[in-house]
Amino acid sequence: MDEELLAAFREEFAALCASLAVAEDMPVAQRLLAQLVAMAEGMEMAPLLARLRECQAEESLPALRDAIRALAEDEPTEARPIRTLIVDDSAMMRRLLRGILALDPRFSVVGEAVDGAMGLSAMAELQPDLTLLDLEMPVLDGMGFLAEWALSGHGQVVVVSSAAHPGSPAALEVLRRGAWAAVAKPSGALSPDLAERSGAEILATAREAVGAG
Repeated sequence: MDEELLAAFREEFAALCASLAVAEDMPVAQRLLAQLVAMAEGMEMAPLLARLRECQAEESLPALRDAIRALAEDEPTEARPIRTLIVDDSAMMRRLLRGILALDPRFSVVGEAVDGAMGLSAMAELQPDLTLLDLEMPVLDGMGFLAEWALSGHGQVVVVSSAAHPGSPAALEVLRRGAWAAVAKPSGALSPDLAERSGAEILATAREAVGAG
């Protein structure tokens, strides 16, 4: 990315954040936030866009101001990796998901966990932009993970599970609990064309979840 363009972006971004942080009413703050979102989209800064969309979910002006102040403390940088956590008890599936994400250099797998409890600990430590989550796991399953994540979690969650076919009760429930989407694992875990059949949908959904589509 051109350094002059990036410098101009940083200057304008900082100015908008400063204006939003002292906005006197919610309509003005929302208009400024919409401008920030449009800038992040135009510069294709997916992680920044994901954080801005989290700010859009704030319902009160003080909470929105605080969220923007916290975001402004992290200077926007070019093409910051999309930090991704994989939570699945299957070593083969974790390896497969790493391979799928590797097809897009914007994704960086920063951690893995074999159950929901370890996943929550890893999320608290790593603060990922995106978590790919299985449902059927020991210790704490995916539904339990989502219940805790909804209260104090970070980033977006995409469920990747054989129990979450589109339209199924499980898929509807994970959406109700706040997950961005539910993508089904294909049947036949040892099928040699597993990645080919599932990879495109999983990768497309991951991109959409963090605004990198």
